[in-house]
Amino acid sequence: MDKRKGINRNKWSLIALLLWTLSLCPCLYAQNNEQEQFIEETQLLEIEGRMLFFYDQLQEIANKLPLYTAENLPKARQQVSAIDSKWAIYCQTRQAEIANDDSLLQIVANYQLVKQGLLDSIAYKKHYFEAVADFGEAEIFIASQDSVYERLYETAIEYSLLKQLATQLETLKGKEQLLFADIQAKYEAAKNIAQEFGELQPRFQIIEENFITLKNNSEKIQAQEYKPIFQRIKDYLYGLAAVAMILMFINMAQAKIKMIKQARENAKKLSQMMNKDENDYPTI
Repeated sequence: MDKRKGINRNKWSLIALLLWTLSLCPCLYAQNNEQEQFIEETQLLEIEGRMLFFYDQLQEIANKLPLYTAENLPKARQQVSAIDSKWAIYCQTRQAEIANDDSLLQIVANYQLVKQGLLDSIAYKKHYFEAVADFGEAEIFIASQDSVYERLYETAIEYSLLKQLATQLETLKGKEQLLFADIQAKYEAAKNIAQEFGELQPRFQIIEENFITLKNNSEKIQAQEYKPIFQRIKDYLYGLAAVAMILMFINMAQAKIKMIKQARENAKKLSQMMNKDENDYPTI
């Protein structure tokens, strides 16, 4: 009988212990969930911080980009590539977490926008530096051709004086054509660059003036040919006669204009005198 009572007492103790344990399970489960959620949020914050670190690095380069020169601009492009490589590797390792979190996906979108804008800015700045360099090269080249064309013109005149030098004259004219083609190509390039970047327009006006002068000299050189001395004298006299006729025409036109002005003044004075005479009659 005592043994049975002892067994029953132990039985009820085990049941009570079991019930108490079961009552603690929801608390333990909730506590475990809170710990897991805390760990997950901590991991997401760590991922977010790392992603923002890459984003801030790009933004820093973008802020400094206006200060970059043609020499160190390639360095900026290399820095962007290095950052983007690290970004890609990190995002790949955290692909699952990023895909399931809206805030991380937004950081990815912002990063891509900044990166593309930065690459576009670097490309535009590179194009600008190259264009300005090409413009400066054309500017210097065209400005340096004045003395060259002066010598070419003098030589062309010398070759044109003798029939035996006709071959040398044609050779010189051929070389001049090639040179002028190069000049014209650089002029057109400078013109297009000045149209794209308006701040270069004042410098282009000087280039254009030099180009027009060179073009006129080129036409004079190409017009040179051998002529007998009498033909040269004849052409010279014809030139003088043409100039004389032009001057005579100008003088006649000026005299005619002067006569017309004088006639108008005389008519005006006569009209004023007649009006005055009419006003002098006595009134009744």
